[in-house]
Amino acid sequence: MKSNNKYFRRISTDKILSAVILFLFLAIIHFSCNEDEFLKTEPVDFYSPENSYITSNDYEAAVMNLYARVRDNFFSSASAGDFPNAGFQATDIFHIHKDMGFDTDLASILLPTNDALVYDALWEPAYRIIYDANAIIERSASDDNELTAEEKVYFASEAKFFRGYMYKMLANLYGNVPITLEETKSPKRDYVTSPREEVYQQAATDLKNAADNLENIDEVADYRISNLVALHMLSEVYISLEKWQDAVDAASSVIDHPSTALMTERFGARKDEKAWVTQGEFDTDVYWDLFRQGNQNRSTGNTEAIWVLEYEYNIPGGGDGYGGPYLERLLAPRAWQAKIENNDGSTSTLVPNPNAYAAGRSSGFLRPTHYFYETLWEKSGYEQDLRNSMANIFRDFIVRNPASDHNGKWLFKDNLPIRMASLNDTTRNMYPWLTKTSTPGKQPAEAFLQDPVVEGGLSWSHVAFRDVYGIRLSETYLLRAEAYFGMSETQKAADDINTVRNRAQAPLIDAGDVDIDYILDERARELYAEEFRVLTLARLGKLVERTKKYNPVNGPSYNDYNNLWPIPYSEIEKNLEGDLQQNPGY
Repeated sequence: MKSNNKYFRRISTDKILSAVILFLFLAIIHFSCNEDEFLKTEPVDFYSPENSYITSNDYEAAVMNLYARVRDNFFSSASAGDFPNAGFQATDIFHIHKDMGFDTDLASILLPTNDALVYDALWEPAYRIIYDANAIIERSASDDNELTAEEKVYFASEAKFFRGYMYKMLANLYGNVPITLEETKSPKRDYVTSPREEVYQQAATDLKNAADNLENIDEVADYRISNLVALHMLSEVYISLEKWQDAVDAASSVIDHPSTALMTERFGARKDEKAWVTQGEFDTDVYWDLFRQGNQNRSTGNTEAIWVLEYEYNIPGGGDGYGGPYLERLLAPRAWQAKIENNDGSTSTLVPNPNAYAAGRSSGFLRPTHYFYETLWEKSGYEQDLRNSMANIFRDFIVRNPASDHNGKWLFKDNLPIRMASLNDTTRNMYPWLTKTSTPGKQPAEAFLQDPVVEGGLSWSHVAFRDVYGIRLSETYLLRAEAYFGMSETQKAADDINTVRNRAQAPLIDAGDVDIDYILDERARELYAEEFRVLTLARLGKLVERTKKYNPVNGPSYNDYNNLWPIPYSEIEKNLEGDLQQNPGY
């Protein structure tokens, strides 16, 4: 079916509002009567399930609601208990700061009764998407709509993609969870836990359906999922099921597609920039290009983008108002609060205000570990690997504050007396800046101060003002490498890893270097601040082991059973007529 989506280039607020109203009614309003036909009601002056799933536009709005929920639930919050924070925190590469709202002691927060994390982060938003997808799937098959046969298949397949995606995430993090495949029309209290393998099987069934029926990547709009998106996720699910050859085949369909390729040459509007002039002269590179504003979509020439979640600043439907994922606020250092001692013993800050060229208006809630900043790159070619270049991991700052005796000097190169007296000084205010989390110098005009003391002064800035990748092709290569490793085909696994490393100009590896920990290291180097690391490590049963080994802040408090999160007790408590089992250890 050809897409008829020109008016959905950005998700329409009106359509999403309609869809949200519909789904609120789904839970509380459902008219039925099996006695007399004349008693049936047909509401005409308000939204109900009966009048909201009729036309193609109705189903388009319902599907767009699924896209919006994924973007807004998993990328558009700065809260401690929500994604993306919950997907990054307390792993081998990121640790939590106490001011984020949660204790750094994992034993005190990974509790079945802590709904603010174990329910709000993934359980509730995932099942909300599943419930909404079920309604689309069931009602599109009905004769009580105006859909063509082709539209029925397409809308149902798109909804099945989102349902399979959510079951994949739930199985990764919680293990055994309930499977529900029908529209919820009345309160249910009889859910039954399904084994993790069955949940993965259901995810595979849904994703296979989507892969078979969705349009080719060349035929969809930038924001829309294609068959390749489903195949990428299907490859991961097959790995979880240890269906190694199926996983290789699914990933190969993405990698070998004639319209996909890693970006190996400079591209985009900023490809000729030397650097941010206010922070010195150094080279940028193709990895830097991938994360610059306007460079994510395939329509701009990016053949590496498999799925992109769309944002637009100050446009209805373009995000939460800021128009970008909450990466800068969470992950970038709070450099504007870093203090340097003057000659008389007083202190001045690195910059007089938050600054576009010094990590923006960041908060430093998630600090990368020493393992990520140093050891990971020492094992990978510290100086050669572009992903560790000054353009991508900014390890020094120029003091740009006329009130400082050190104005114009480099913080570390010139060995300035930076204040390191408090926990905030060492874990929030100063550490290397992952520049993919920010949009240096490209914040909206109204975010800049009208009369700044120094260039780039900001009054506010919290997000990366750009679209965000759901999937890049480099991850597909690493999934296929993981599948080859599962088949003991270590040379083929090394070849796929080397394809990714070659683009980064990193030293190549041998077959003997490949094991699951090396693959996880390479995922960290390639996908830092992109993949939800908690889900990856939980999927592989490595969350506790690697966090204990590489994260001295959060690791010691992990228990062995924390490889899976607890089932929210509030769900077990409400499930009076079923059997919703708690995970072992909780």
